[in-house]
Amino acid sequence: MRSVSLVLLMIVVVLGGMGVWLQGPLPLDIEATRQLQRLIDPRSAWIEWLSLTAGWPMIVASTLLAGLFAASLARLPGAAALIIGVGIAMATERLARLALYVPRPSADIVEVASASASSGLPSTFAIFHGAACGGLILLTWGTRGREAMAVRLGAAVLLLAGCIGRVAAGGHWTSQVLASAALGALAAILAARLVGVRR
Repeated sequence: MRSVSLVLLMIVVVLGGMGVWLQGPLPLDIEATRQLQRLIDPRSAWIEWLSLTAGWPMIVASTLLAGLFAASLARLPGAAALIIGVGIAMATERLARLALYVPRPSADIVEVASASASSGLPSTFAIFHGAACGGLILLTWGTRGREAMAVRLGAAVLLLAGCIGRVAAGGHWTSQVLASAALGALAAILAARLVGVRR
């Protein structure tokens, strides 16, 4: 798990640091968004629905649902680790938004489904689901059985689909979503260690 943590930390530092320094899209960000928008309608209803799972008040229901899955797989310590990981991730997101401002995609470069003046880094959706889905993947890592495999696969698909959707909608650049999801996953790993859940 140490090597995974190191890779995640490098993603956060490199992509996040470059985004803050350049104050704009990183190389390939624009092209990645345009390619996705050729395949996915930026105003697709499923993107909006998935985005709502990380917004108030749905974020509470999303966290409790993920906690129930964690409890079924790793009992109360697993549920506690997941909820603490989400708490760490969201506290980090709030603090980062106080200290940082990195522009989101603009409508003069790519299509933007819903314009926002808030910072594109971190992405609330990606950091939340990085912690929640990353926590579920962590708790089921190396565990066999249909339930564990289904939860692991479902969490991975939800995280990937949601992040792709946020980029396709012009809500964030790919680099912003990757850095945010990696930061959320790091919060999940930290919480698991604090609670004493070993994987």
